[in-house]
Amino acid sequence: MKLKLRYILYLLSFIVVFPFSIPVYLISGFMTDSLESEQTVNLIFFGFLAFIAIFGSIILKYLFGFASKNNKYSLSIFIAHLVLIPLSYFVYNWILFY
Repeated sequence: MKLKLRYILYLLSFIVVFPFSIPVYLISGFMTDSLESEQTVNLIFFGFLAFIAIFGSIILKYLFGFASKNNKYSLSIFIAHLVLIPLSYFVYNWILFY
């Protein structure tokens, strides 16, 4: 039971990654402020989401040290984080602005 709770917390930890990355997003937003092309800004934003997904997944894997055993649960949660972290941006937008 204790092990299941630890894996559930590890799975739900993706929720806190995007809010902690907002200062990096603001800095990159200020850096891209003078760009005229909306396509370039969108490309930089999706690159930022990919960077946060990869970097956040790795940080979460090291924060939850028990998951470094590389069993099937921790590997599947790590792969799920690569998808869930970028999607959390759209979830936060939906919750806060709709």
